[in-house]
Amino acid sequence: MTPMARIARIVLACGALGSAILHAQVLPDAATILDRYVEVTGGRAAYEMHRTEVLTGVIEFPAQGLKGKLTRYSAPKQEYSLIELEGIGTIESGMSGGVAWEKSVLLGPRIKQGEEKDQAIREAYLNAPIHWRQLYTKAAVAGTTVIDGEDCDEVILTPATGKPEHEFYSRRTGLLVRTTAVAASQMGDVDVEVDVANYKSFGGILYPTRSKQRAGSQELTITVNQVRVNETIPPERFDPPADVAAMLQKSAAAQPGN
Repeated sequence: MTPMARIARIVLACGALGSAILHAQVLPDAATILDRYVEVTGGRAAYEMHRTEVLTGVIEFPAQGLKGKLTRYSAPKQEYSLIELEGIGTIESGMSGGVAWEKSVLLGPRIKQGEEKDQAIREAYLNAPIHWRQLYTKAAVAGTTVIDGEDCDEVILTPATGKPEHEFYSRRTGLLVRTTAVAASQMGDVDVEVDVANYKSFGGILYPTRSKQRAGSQELTITVNQVRVNETIPPERFDPPADVAAMLQKSAAAQPGN
């Protein structure tokens, strides 16, 4: 039993009021937790040195026996991801000029709208940990929990649109351990849980290189092999594919006054 657990038992014996007072004293401020994460992963100055990133890794769907290559290009307000699944084909997604899109061999091209679009913009944000104040309208600590033996603080981040996102940070290391959210998708809302681990340094910043994700009934793992920092990325890398561009032109032509 941890010292905090012993204290909690004593307070519970004293009544609900004492418990509420202790709770208020023990829980840190959300900003303290989020800013600590920036510091323990490298510091704000190191993040600001990252102008582009090219991430490569492996994605696996164990239950389906699927495996593929993941490549993600990131620049300020721009992102492009490519998943190449063995025996299946490719899945592409991107965000540029405020437009978020996706294209897969199974579902074809589409443009994201509403909450799903706003969610994609947040996820694509380069150096997101130092910009949480711009990406979310509210951050609050909900309580503590234990994840894989680690005492963690739960932070609830509320965006301007969409549902709150929950992030769990180790009290010992300050590192992010888990995120949970209700993600918007073309199939409706999906419960998503992501466990991250095995942090490694790339360009002076610690990144989790192993993640296990559960989205609805599906599970997948991502292993990051490398993050190349400040590599020149051709501007056209972020251009949407021709069929997505055609959809955008058609949508623009349909607007009143065109």
